[in-house]
Amino acid sequence: MRLALAHLAKRESLRELLQALRPLAQEARERGASLLLLPELVLGKREDPGLSQALRALAEEAGLLLLAGHLAEGKNRLQAFPQGPTYAKLHLYRAEGEEGDEGLSPGERPVLLPWKGQVFGLALCYDLDFPELFRAYALKGAKGFLVGAAWPREYAELLEVLARARAAENQAYLFLASRADTGSPSLFVAPDGQVLGRREEEGLLVAEPDWGFLEAYRKKYPLLRHRREDLYRLW
Repeated sequence: MRLALAHLAKRESLRELLQALRPLAQEARERGASLLLLPELVLGKREDPGLSQALRALAEEAGLLLLAGHLAEGKNRLQAFPQGPTYAKLHLYRAEGEEGDEGLSPGERPVLLPWKGQVFGLALCYDLDFPELFRAYALKGAKGFLVGAAWPREYAELLEVLARARAAENQAYLFLASRADTGSPSLFVAPDGQVLGRREEEGLLVAEPDWGFLEAYRKKYPLLRHRREDLYRLW
């Protein structure tokens, strides 16, 4: 299984977005990918009523599962096309003096995506700061996390720390597609926390997870089985 991550800057219109995406989708298929993950808010904080239909058509045309971060109905979403689940960002970023998710409503539940015999947990950007979400996904059977982000350049080092931690503590692959205009990289992280791929210029990062390695690593170091839930309650 190969997955492609699009390191892509936001576009000011749907037409410009499609012009940028078509060659990336074609390249992803030519390089053997069956899934293409886009960053958070590919059109910025603007809703476009034609986006869903256009991305559905592009996904069908390219023969890909396409996951795109976009704004719809006042929620920051990561949606699978041509048809699939839609995740709405659970943790909204609101920090004094910084642009964030002001005016948006949070999602109501985590969302799992079954794909090609594996299960992936969906997340967006600031969700990375909340390990509980990723642990919940892992306990529900997720062996990979698909994350769209628009993470500010000044916190790029923290982004990598969190991405590696979420992967390592759950022994899962983490695929992170970042918006190129924010200055943070797109990352492919292994279940042991090692960064296997990085992209800092617009274009594709193709990731090929080794599920056999994941199973062997979990068997040798069974972190999830070694949990002691009875000790984690507040006292």
